Amino acid sequence: MNMTTKINVHTWSKDKGILEKIDEIVIEDFYDLYLNNKKIDSMTVSPENIIELGIGYLITEGHLTPEQFLKASIIGKDIFIESKDLPNINSNSGDRKPKHVTVNLSTIERIMEKMPNMSDTWKVTGGVHWAALFDFSGNKIVYFEDIGRHNAVDRVVGHAILNNIDLQNVILASSGRQPTAMVKKAVNSKIPVVITKSPSTDKGVILAKENNVVLLGFARIDRFTAYSGVENIDFKS
Repeated sequence: MNMTTKINVHTWSKDKGILEKIDEIVIEDFYDLYLNNKKIDSMTVSPENIIELGIGYLITEGHLTPEQFLKASIIGKDIFIESKDLPNINSNSGDRKPKHVTVNLSTIERIMEKMPNMSDTWKVTGGVHWAALFDFSGNKIVYFEDIGRHNAVDRVVGHAILNNIDLQNVILASSGRQPTAMVKKAVNSKIPVVITKSPSTDKGVILAKENNVVLLGFARIDRFTAYSGVENIDFKS
């Protein structure tokens, strides 16, 4: 399904007044998510890669670990995820923390060079966020867009689970701000490095520091702000 549609709109400007035109906008859709037939949430999403979104949401929100995922299906507007036995999951427990890593400055620079040109849909509509996973050499593994920054992250995590990609060995790049709710997604997924073009928040930074997450904001081609984990960056490599 397409992520965008075209509609008739009117625009106004001082020099041209009111004009009628065709505008391209993003599509908004709605799904209910179930884990072992228990409803978890109602989701507002872009209408693509819904299976990945459902799996990723359960992982990033701490309902499920990658090892517990069994299978997924969609019936109409309902996403059904099945899992193995579910022990109590505490997103703040030590075994949920990402591992300590060292990331080369050259890898960060390579990712930042790619970030400005990631989203073709945003260039057309201005209406989506994006997220991507990279390896520690700076190679892109997967990329998704969505109307919500949370959903975009959930999609790349879900893709990783379906393709047996170890989330402890990837870098998450994102267009969105990194408050607590977003940093928590990296923690629950055990993703050790987050690079975003946007800022974090005080509580987001605290959570990143408590859980070994390298958190870089305001990422541009030639600069970034290290909120957490600067000691894990090899500035000579």
